Amino acid sequence: MKDSGTVIRTQDGLAWVKVSPQVACCECSARALCSAKKDEQGKLAVRNTVGARPGDEVEIEVPESDYSRALIAIFGSLLVGSLAGLALGYLISPLRNLAPGENGFIGLIVGLGLGALIVHRRFRAGRLDSGWPVIIAILKKGGLHG
Repeated sequence: MKDSGTVIRTQDGLAWVKVSPQVACCECSARALCSAKKDEQGKLAVRNTVGARPGDEVEIEVPESDYSRALIAIFGSLLVGSLAGLALGYLISPLRNLAPGENGFIGLIVGLGLGALIVHRRFRAGRLDSGWPVIIAILKKGGLHG
């Protein structure tokens, strides 16, 4: 989804943009990205890849395909971790005094926990920066260009 707004301030590769929400926002699959990046005044934090300055009117894009890929990575990691833990727990049941079902359940919990840890570390490390909305063009330069 694309939208336009005015840059209010910039800081550390990000720009705070005042946007007026469109009707299409209600149907956007990535609207959670925007609501998570908004401050209390309704300004949206976006990646400033074009060097926009305060006062510039810009066009921003919410990368819905990146958002979908991130969700697939999250749920895929949790699913693979759970299934691998379940299988491993079931396979090691002859080595333990517990029933195969109990070992499988313990393995499931351990695999789910490891999957969650991997997802948490991956997202906290900032390697998935693509989830941020991004400025794709400066529509009109503001007053702060020398």
